[in-house]
Parts: sequence; C-alpha cells; structure tokens
Amino acid sequence: MNEHNPITVRIDEMVQVWKKNVQPHHQLIRWMLKPEEHRMYEGFCRLEASPYGKIDNLFVFFYTHSNQANTYSHALLQNWLHEYDDDQNQQLLAKAGKGVWDVTPFRKAVTENDYAACDQLLPAMIQSYRDFSGQPDALFVLGLLPKQMSSPQQFLLWMQRWMEQPKHPGIQLLVFDHVQENFWGEVFENYSDHSVTLKHDLRMQDAIRQIATAGAATDPYAFFRKCMFEMGEATNKKNKSLLNEWGAKAIESGKKTGDKSLLATAYITYAGMLFNFKDHEMINTLLDTGIRLCKQEIAGGNESLKPLLLQYYTYKGADCQIQKERKEALEWFMKAGDEAVGFEFTTQAVSAYYKAWVFADYKGWREEKLQAAKKALQLTNRLTEEEIQASEYPFMAYDYVQLQQREEDSLAAEVSAKMTGAYGDDWQKSIEELKHNYTRKKIREANKGEIMVS
Repeated sequence: MNEHNPITVRIDEMVQVWKKNVQPHHQLIRWMLKPEEHRMYEGFCRLEASPYGKIDNLFVFFYTHSNQANTYSHALLQNWLHEYDDDQNQQLLAKAGKGVWDVTPFRKAVTENDYAACDQLLPAMIQSYRDFSGQPDALFVLGLLPKQMSSPQQFLLWMQRWMEQPKHPGIQLLVFDHVQENFWGEVFENYSDHSVTLKHDLRMQDAIRQIATAGAATDPYAFFRKCMFEMGEATNKKNKSLLNEWGAKAIESGKKTGDKSLLATAYITYAGMLFNFKDHEMINTLLDTGIRLCKQEIAGGNESLKPLLLQYYTYKGADCQIQKERKEALEWFMKAGDEAVGFEFTTQAVSAYYKAWVFADYKGWREEKLQAAKKALQLTNRLTEEEIQASEYPFMAYDYVQLQQREEDSLAAEVSAKMTGAYGDDWQKSIEELKHNYTRKKIREANKGEIMVS
C-alpha cells in the first residue's frame, strides 16, 4: 500500500485511534463519523479483515442487510455460511492446510429458519470459528455495515439482544454511527461499562482535494479539478471576486483541453455558485452559453451532454424562480421534462415534471399542476416498479388518483394498477405517510429557491 496516499494515511490514523482506545473488555464498539465517511469505515474494516490488517485480532466483516431484529442473526449466519462455502474460500483453506470447520448446528438453524436459535448460535459460531482458526483466545471483532437498513430502531433492538446473549470473553461487535444522529446512543449508554465510541477528524475534503488535484501543474484535467475546488472554497468564504477569478480559469482550462463536456461543466458549476451572490446577469450569460454548447454537441452526435442540458434547463428555472419570474420558471421545468422524454430519459423526465408539479402546487396553479402530473403519469408504461419506487412518481400518482376518483379516467386506472403492483392494494395509505414528509420538504425548498439542487 502507498503510505503517502491520503486515504491510507487516514486509515492508519483510525488504526492508531483504535489501538489507543479499544480494550479487551469492550464488547460494543462504534466509529462515530459523518454519514459521508462511511467509505472510510468500510475501508478500515476491509483492511482489518484482510491478511494486511494492522490490529492484532480476528476480524470478520459483513454487509448483511438489516430488516427485522428477530431475523438479523439468521441473516448473518446465512451470510457467513455462504462465504465459507464459496469455492475460492475452500481452495484457500485447503492450500493453507486447514481442516473442515464443523458448521452443522449453524447450518441446521439457518435451513429451518429457527430465528431464536440463530440469536443464541451467533456467539457460539464466533467461538467455533476462533477454535477452527487455531486462536481460541484471540480478540474477535464482528464488523457490520448493512448495505440496506429498513429500520434503525430494529437494528438497535437487535444490538440490545446481542448484548444480552451469553458470550465467551474477547468477542466484540463493531458498528458505524452518524455523528449528528447518534442512532445507537441508547444501547451504548445502557452498556457504558462494556462499550467504547471512537471519533476522529478524517479531514476528507482535504483528502479529496489532494487526490483530485495531484499533478495539477502539468495535467490540464487535474488543474480543472483544482479550479472546481477553489471555486467552492471562494463561495464558502463569500468571496465573489475570487470565485470570478477561478471561474474564469475553469472556463479557460476547459477550452484548452478541447473536452466539451468539461467546458459545459465549467459553465454550469460557475453559474451554480453565483446563485449565492444573486448575480443574475452573469448567471444567465453562463447558462445560455452552456445551453448553446450542449445543443451544438448533441446535434453533432455527442450524446454524453444530454443529462447536462437537462440540468441547465433546471438551473434556468431556478434562476427565474428566484427573480420571481414564476411563469418562466415553470416553463423551464416543463421544458426539462419534455426534453428528457425526447431523449428517452424517463426517470429524469418524471423528476423534472415533479419540480414543475411542486412549484405549481406551491403557487396554487391548479391547471399547471394537473398538466405536469399528467405528463409524468403518461410515462407509466415506460417505468419499471423499481423505477417508480425510486422516483417522485408515487406522489403525483396519489394526488392524481385522488383528484380523479369520481370520474371515469383511463389514466387514473392505469396509474392505480401500476401503484398496486409496486406497493400492494393499500398503496394509497403507504404514499400518504411518505407524502407528508417528502412533499413538505420540497415545498420548503421551492419557497427558498432551492429547487434546482434537489
């Protein structure tokens, strides 16, 4: 590993924090970091679970999904057995001269879906693995980072159960927690004598800057990235003249590379940062220049600029919105949707029409709101159930079906059938619950002129 790599340096720092704070009696450990730093936690766990780990313990790391507290131990056992059974793992064990790990009782409980037994067997499986590894007394760390988590409360409940299970000494559970949310605080407080919380300033912005701008003096792409960082820094400092200086350098750098995508990115990034200074004349000049560039490139066959063109339209709408040119703002949001349909970017079209729908709803424009919803919902047969669940479609679907429920409407019937497929017969109740939080947030953004960044 490159010891001077900014990421490696920070993982090494995490190792030192661990060595300084984690003691053998700790049964519960968490890294308390910013949400966006979960990759560093993942990197730390993956390193320690590899032959190159720097902490003297047995370390196993899983991404196992967390849904319900009463099934999670079963899911972990199943995940572990699957990894043990993997052909590549079996070959490595044979090469190392390892015998056969007797997993019969664990496999039986998993196969029979005996969830209560799995809760009790997880600590036993860990001890069995320590024995199999020839290190029965080694400190063992079970590191977890669920790729999906339906309910933090359920995971908290599972941790509570884990702590109540009898275990051999030296078995430690490691989890990731968010600094601002403190999701697992309750269980850590309940077991304060057996737990430890690790914190460290990872300085990720500095790391990203170091990586992105390495070689900026000779590499035009690296210099372009440097311009992006400096523009952001100038904006944070509310220094408009410095932003203008680095914005001009970014545009010049984009032109020198000959890369039209880079140049189009320079225009829109610079314009976006000028929103903080309400320089509408310059914003419009940059956006209009970028739109012309994107259209020319797309007409010439460069399809990679299509998503950026849609973003330009949304920025134009946002700028009109801030200047209280409300009808013009709505036109730009609708234009982004229409263009996305033409590009066959269906989910992007739904998002653009949703921006128009929220904006029209906020302004009390009933006809315009209905038109935006209709345009989005007319894309129903182009969307998969997964795309519907991941988009803003359900909110417009709910509203439209409610509005048309007393009328014969084939579109409402089609939409209702699609939503039933995606969410079940009780779909309206599910969306009603989501709607209160999500739509309220979007309306607040619309009021603040923040809709362009959603």
